This record gives sequence, structure tokens and C-alpha cells, in this order.
Amino acid sequence: MADSNAPAGIESHKTPWTALSDTQREIVLALLRHGRLLRPDLMRLVGISPGSVTRLTTPLVEAGLLTVHTQQVADTGRPQSPLEVRADAESVVGVGLSTNLLTAVLTDLRLGVLATVRRPLPGHSPAEIIGELAAALAELSAAAPDAPPPSCLGVSLGGTARDGRTVDEAVFYGWHRVPLAEFINARLGVPTIIGNDLTALTLREAWFGVGREHGRFSLLTVGAGVGHGLVVDGQVVTNADAEMGLLGMVPVPDGARPASAAAAMDCLTNEAIERTWVQRGHDWLAAADVVELATAGDGDAVSLCASYARRLGRLLGMAAAFTLPEVVVVAGERAAIATLFEDEVQQGIAAVRRASASPLDVVVREHDRAEWATGAATLALRARVLGEL
Repeated sequence: MADSNAPAGIESHKTPWTALSDTQREIVLALLRHGRLLRPDLMRLVGISPGSVTRLTTPLVEAGLLTVHTQQVADTGRPQSPLEVRADAESVVGVGLSTNLLTAVLTDLRLGVLATVRRPLPGHSPAEIIGELAAALAELSAAAPDAPPPSCLGVSLGGTARDGRTVDEAVFYGWHRVPLAEFINARLGVPTIIGNDLTALTLREAWFGVGREHGRFSLLTVGAGVGHGLVVDGQVVTNADAEMGLLGMVPVPDGARPASAAAAMDCLTNEAIERTWVQRGHDWLAAADVVELATAGDGDAVSLCASYARRLGRLLGMAAAFTLPEVVVVAGERAAIATLFEDEVQQGIAAVRRASASPLDVVVREHDRAEWATGAATLALRARVLGEL
């Protein structure tokens, strides 16, 4: 029987999660987002009484979904028993799909990565993708033989999948209305959810990154494209438009006199770096190679990347003016430029931000496709806790 809480088209399987009440699910989600918690903290976060927290968490402990830790408090000498999601209760697979690469991770229930596999894609047909996914699952199992078989699977890609089952559109694969979750479940027998890669990465950051300390933040990605994610009160703000990369259409000035502006997609992507490099009279190089030259001190590469960093700073400042975040996270293939040219990023921010405003706290994430795959695992983990997988 399908779970009444599950999105249309997602069939619920009999799992330890299906019989949980809505409040019990809130308890587990709070523990995932905040880590190990004392009962008074759970009461405050979920809004339940002392009697309710014991009544609701005891079955979760007995089912092996939560674990209790006993620890002494130095000030009082009294033992306390914080609760935590039991990491080894199940395992989850997250898969990130990019243009030419499938990256898969096997994680525990606290998103600890147990194994990682990267496989080049021979093509973009669903059959080819699922064939590589099947091989990746076998490799993950071999790399982590003591882990339980995966209970669910999340796939993220640069496209939309509003029902969590069907890829509405993925331009770089040439897909339109592809029932990918159904295909994967039929071939591999693992309940699957599909989602947008930026949404997945933002959710991961909300649960296991800066979201642990900040309830409101923005995430901006640069590289293959330009993306923007927003978290408010710990929740990812998303809809169909949020998955279309609308920030990429925003004009970003270059700081020249007179100023010239270009859409973010035309000046803050790999293609923009490569095009500008050729326009400066050089043979074509991949964006990553241009950044490597800049790191080594090549004058033209330094100039190009410094200009890129100032434009990135302006986009960060403009996005922050509308979203008012506590912190901004920069991720993606070209995020490293924000670290290499930190001063230039700050110059760009200052150009569009009042000097009396609070300093914009910028966190830069080192690019690793495994992080995007872990974002996909977070999508699956959330769906699992909610009884949807």
C-alpha cells in the first residue's frame, strides 16, 4: 500500500520508517540536521513535552534507528543520555551525474561516506547510464563489504524532476520526460528518488555543512554553469523555477570605466574563461588549466582569473542584497578562484555593498564531484525518513 505522505507516483515499501508518526519523523530529521542532541534540545526543536520525548523515542531506539549515549557532565556529575541517529542501521547510495561522469557514494545514515566510485559515461542514453550505475553499485559493495545493502538511492543531475521520479528535462543529456527512477528500480531493485543537483547540494549543506550553525544562507555555484540555492530557517527554498539557473541570467558588471555587464552565464563559467583566454591571443585551454597557470603565476592567467574573481564578488554581493544571508557558500568547479583571489572577490563585493553593512561571510568549498553525489544521498535519506522510499 502506498504511503499517504508519499509524493504521487512514489511507491512506499515496508521499511522501519513506514509506521512512524509525523512527530517521530520530525525527531529523526532534527537529529540528522543537528547531530547528537539531549532530550531537552529535542523538546525545544520539535515542540514536545518531556513525557512525549521518551514515549516517541523509545520505539525508535528499540527499532535500531536511534542510539543512546551515556555521558557524565563534569559540573554536576549526573549522567546524561543524548540521542543520535544510528549510523550503521542502513546504508544509502547517492549518485551525481555530470556530462561525462557518474560519481557514486555509499554512505551511512549520518552521511558518513563508506566508499566512492567514479565511472566515465560511454553515452547519455538511460540504458547506458543505468548500466554504469549497476557497475558502480557492485564496486561500492566490494569496497565496503561490511555495510548493509543499500536501502535507497538518490540521483542528482542538472535538470528538473518535480515528482522525484521522472526527469522532466535534462538539456545536457537531451532528455525529456524520462522515467529514470522507474528504470533504475526495475533494473536494480533499489527504491530511487531523482532530484536537481543544486537542490541536493544545498540540502546537504543545510544538514551537514554551514546549516549546522546558520539557519539562513545562500549557496552559489560556478563552473559548468551558474546556480543559486537558498536556505531560510533551515529549509531549502525551492520550486521549479529554482532549478532553472535563473541567477545565470543576471547581468554582472566588470568594473571597467565605462562599465560593461554580461550575464553571469556569459562571464562566470568554464566556457567564459576558455573563450576569454583565446580572445587574449592564446591557444585554447580548458578552464582548469588556465586556473592552474594562474596559480603558477602566469601573468595573463592571473589577470583573467582576477577579473573573474571580481565579477564573482559582485554577483555574491548582489545575491546577498536580496537574500540577506548569514553566510554565503561558493561551490562548483571554479570555486577555487575565490580562494586564490580572495582579495579580488572582496573588491567585487565592496563595489556593490555599503561599507557600513555587515561583512559578508564567504565559505569556499573545494570542488569534488563526490560532494554532489553525497547531496543526492541526502535527498534519498530525507525521502527515506519521511517514508517515501
